[in-house]
Amino acid sequence: MPATDSSQEPRHHRDVTVDAVGNSLNAEVKYGAMRWRLSGEDPAALDPVSSFLGALGGCLLMSLRVAARVRKVELGRSSVHVRANEKGHLREIKVELQVESNANDEQLHRLVEVAERGCHIRNLIRDEIAFGLTVTRISALRAASEEHG
Repeated sequence: MPATDSSQEPRHHRDVTVDAVGNSLNAEVKYGAMRWRLSGEDPAALDPVSSFLGALGGCLLMSLRVAARVRKVELGRSSVHVRANEKGHLREIKVELQVESNANDEQLHRLVEVAERGCHIRNLIRDEIAFGLTVTRISALRAASEEHG
């Protein structure tokens, strides 16, 4: 069997372009057809750190859903609230995950561990940044017979 040249195989990269907007502290982010603005001076626009915190929360939720699907654990509503120090370099990130599930405490704890390890954004956070994750159970899911009965 002949060897294949892996350099000729198509590669799929995340391709994001960020352009400065004039002489301001604004930047336009482009990803495919999507466009959004980041700003270090406009309080009505998203700043880069808040954008990162949103990506962290979204990644954790998606990773939690993937872990639950693989393990056939039903999840209901879920949300993440992410907080960090207000100014300067990130020193501390606190995450509160709220999840509705019939999973027992051990199953839920395991799902959250797997989700945290599987979250690519979480893995970007350096060890010297204090990171705390708490889980709050919203409620147990109602059984299907209760919902339809």
